[in-house]
Amino acid sequence: MPNQKGAKRGLESSKSKIAPEDANEKSAMPSNVLIDSFHDYAATAVALTLTEEDMDEFPPLPVTPLKSPAPKKVMYERSSSDPDDANQIISRLSALINTRSDDIESMVRENTLQTDGLKKTIEFVSVEMKDMKGKVCDLEKKVTKEEGRVDNCQQRISELERYSRRWNLRLHGVKEAEKEDVREKVIEICKSVLPKQNHRLPDVIDTVHRLGAKRQGSTRPRGIIVQFTSRIYRDAVWKAAKTSSYLQNNHLRFAEDLSREDKERRDKLWPMIDKARKEGKPAYFVGG
Repeated sequence: MPNQKGAKRGLESSKSKIAPEDANEKSAMPSNVLIDSFHDYAATAVALTLTEEDMDEFPPLPVTPLKSPAPKKVMYERSSSDPDDANQIISRLSALINTRSDDIESMVRENTLQTDGLKKTIEFVSVEMKDMKGKVCDLEKKVTKEEGRVDNCQQRISELERYSRRWNLRLHGVKEAEKEDVREKVIEICKSVLPKQNHRLPDVIDTVHRLGAKRQGSTRPRGIIVQFTSRIYRDAVWKAAKTSSYLQNNHLRFAEDLSREDKERRDKLWPMIDKARKEGKPAYFVGG
């Protein structure tokens, strides 16, 4: 029987060598059972029972893990510190926090005071601005009103000046002489222009004088302003002067005494007047 037992053991050992390495996959079977599926894959599995001696002689292979095990966490022992040192550290941190908090509190207090001051200043300025706006509006109304009054006064002054100049006539072309009597010269010229009123002209001609300062080296005589005391005789002289042959022969000319505004206005209208006269149409200035 020893030979049979050795042959049986060799068969079981040879079959155990070809058994699958992964013993965990067959955990449902007993640990001492081997499956012979080496030659026939379609055949049913043959279970081989191993004895305790065979298990001792042929121990099962270890299971190879798929992944490396996670490293173990090393627990470091906390060093026991002195309680006095910890208390000192805590006190220092507390003092530092208190100091910083006091500084922050003081800064916040200062900023609050400054903000309150700025708020009061802004409120005061806003009130002042409202007052100034009201005053400016009142002043604008007054200025507008005064501008209207000034324009009205300017118009009235222009009208008064224009009205006072209607008593005057200007005479151009009279030669100048040293120590001349300009009034006598003007009276004689007016008598020649309006001979029907010879006896009245010396009484109605009031003020007579040259215009402007005497120009040195100039041969052109200065104009003469003639002021009448009666509009009737002034208008009569002015009307007769327009067709007087005496004035034309002596190169003399009467003109109206116009203000600067009236001159500028007539200078703008003169091209239209001249065009109408050349076309044979009656055209003349009226008033100023």
